[in-house]
Amino acid sequence: MNSLVESEGLPNTGILPVQALDERKWEAWLAKGRAQDLRDSVARTRAFMWATVAVLLAAAGFWPHASPVEIGIRFLATVGAIAAMFQAFYARNYAVGALFGAVALFYNPVAPVFHFSGDWQRAAVVASAVLFGAALAWPVRTIARAKANA
Repeated sequence: MNSLVESEGLPNTGILPVQALDERKWEAWLAKGRAQDLRDSVARTRAFMWATVAVLLAAAGFWPHASPVEIGIRFLATVGAIAAMFQAFYARNYAVGALFGAVALFYNPVAPVFHFSGDWQRAAVVASAVLFGAALAWPVRTIARAKANA
């Protein structure tokens, strides 16, 4: 072996010693991963809710032409409401979660409650978009704190 390069391993085996696991470093690494997962989850939910608000406002704006794409609007609104419902339940805000559960039932694409035809339905779509927009204003720290404690 070259005298300039010395191994700290066992003599003549070529095996380097294994460092003992530092529990604090491991816990810090796990906490960092959990925090990143939480940020990613909140970001995905918020992006989907922004898309839901945009689609609902577009449907209200182009109301006479919304009928052919009604099933897509219903599906997106239902999935967005379910995502918001779970986010509200994680934040332990059960009243808001129940409200979004009702919105999910209202837009249910399998058994529709209403059809995109009248003016009160347009008002309901706008009200739903406002509800989703209000949900976007929820403080992220509250959601993050609730998910971290769960």
